[in-house]
Amino acid sequence: MAVGVEIAFLIIGGLIVIGYLGELLSRRFTIPTALLLLGIGFGLRISGLVNDQDFTGLQNFFGTLALTFLLFDGALSLNIFEVMFKSGRILAVAGLITIFSMIGTAALFAILGMDPLIGAILGAIIGGIDTGITLSMTRVMTLPEEIRRFLTLESSITDVFSIILAIVLTQALLSGIINPLFIAQGIVGKFAIGIFLGLLSGVASILLLSHIEKGYNYMVTFAIVLIVYSLTEFLGGSGAISVLAFGIILGNERTVRRIIHSTEVENRPIIQQFQSEISFFIRTFFFVFLGIVVAVGNTRNFAIAFLLLLFLYLIRHIVVKLSTKNSTYSDYAGVLTAINPRGLATAVLATYPLIAVQNAIASGQNGHITGLIPQLASLSEIAFYLIILSIIFTTVLLPIANQQGNAREKEEKDLRGLEQIRLEGKNTQKKANQAL
Repeated sequence: MAVGVEIAFLIIGGLIVIGYLGELLSRRFTIPTALLLLGIGFGLRISGLVNDQDFTGLQNFFGTLALTFLLFDGALSLNIFEVMFKSGRILAVAGLITIFSMIGTAALFAILGMDPLIGAILGAIIGGIDTGITLSMTRVMTLPEEIRRFLTLESSITDVFSIILAIVLTQALLSGIINPLFIAQGIVGKFAIGIFLGLLSGVASILLLSHIEKGYNYMVTFAIVLIVYSLTEFLGGSGAISVLAFGIILGNERTVRRIIHSTEVENRPIIQQFQSEISFFIRTFFFVFLGIVVAVGNTRNFAIAFLLLLFLYLIRHIVVKLSTKNSTYSDYAGVLTAINPRGLATAVLATYPLIAVQNAIASGQNGHITGLIPQLASLSEIAFYLIILSIIFTTVLLPIANQQGNAREKEEKDLRGLEQIRLEGKNTQKKANQAL
């Protein structure tokens, strides 16, 4: 049954309002909006108000759109020099957790008789924590600024890692030939075209935006993002990587202008502001969309998601402990371990491998991987369960870890106070002895 125009408008308007109210509630009660939106999507489907078959045709378009703006949003907020030169521990945590996630998930899939390469793809997809959920849950907590910075950078970096690795491994799956050299050549070619066009369009856009009227800056940028993605794909490159490179250049405009000796140095807060609102819109609709289209009820997929969550907490605990040892972060290792939610990146990327394979099959290529479609289709359901479970676990564990961290910090502060009193008493006694 097709949705009427008035019903569609009511759903769209209602979802935006609910998304906004959900953001307010998440700030006040640390209940992530993602759970509410997923529940709304699932409720719309089982109520019969919408038919999931009406939305399945949009999966390709909407999934690609969400992936594109997720990449652009993440790249726009990355300070490339800060990431490269001031975030060694954070890079270690992000990289190690993603790598171990891929290895562990591939091993689990192999044990269950499934394709380990699909397992590795899922491991890359679930390797990173969600930026929006993490920030909303820590916003109401008393945490040092360096801990917030740690989590913000980690989530941004792992988003990029997850997207790149998911694309790379999906291309390997499509090639059908386990030849590292062949795969590497194909990937490097696609990435090289994407990076070149992304960097070129980024520099050109910085110069162009100086001559665009202020009120149209973001809309022109929005158009360029879509054009860059499409043009790169037409030329045989990776549109996603091109958008990533474009966003990094635009997000580091001041540095780029110094490199190209441009005399104009401008801030463009309007772009960040509109990007934030567009990201909110896409995030709201994609979680609802996922709740509508994902088939749930497979106990095996739920068991896989639960096992993966336990594994992710184990490796996060180990990696965080080792990476933060003897640093200012070590006192908050429990908090850093407890914060482990999956969100938009996981939801979007979970649909990507299936879309890529279906497109390849529709174009008459890669018929040998048709048999893998059921396994690829299960990734969305596993991701759905994992998002919900990880948010629930984080919601429960985070206050406990924070309370323990505060108690430990108070104990250490008391010990430092006692030591200071002891030293002051010793100095007073020393001065008294000298006076005598």
